[in-house]
Amino acid sequence: MSHYIVFNPATGKILRSGTCPARAIQKQAGPGETVIEGKADDAKQKIVGGKVVAKTQAEIDADKPPQVKPEDMPAHITKKQWQGIQDRVTALEST
Repeated sequence: MSHYIVFNPATGKILRSGTCPARAIQKQAGPGETVIEGKADDAKQKIVGGKVVAKTQAEIDADKPPQVKPEDMPAHITKKQWQGIQDRVTALEST
């Protein structure tokens, strides 16, 4: 079994990696993709000039999804709960 890395040749972004028989490595790349033999960590590495190189810290940070603060997360409430809130607001406004 051989290790392979499939990547976007325009950006160097690693799309997937794995193992397969050596004779099947070229079959791992789809349209617009390139495959090379080797191992890589897609979170910390990319492909430049056909070689695995380290990403900069800025590139690693840019790939991370944004952190959502708990107070910014959507809250799901029922219509009954929403009506209760509206009723309390109306009661407060009338006092």
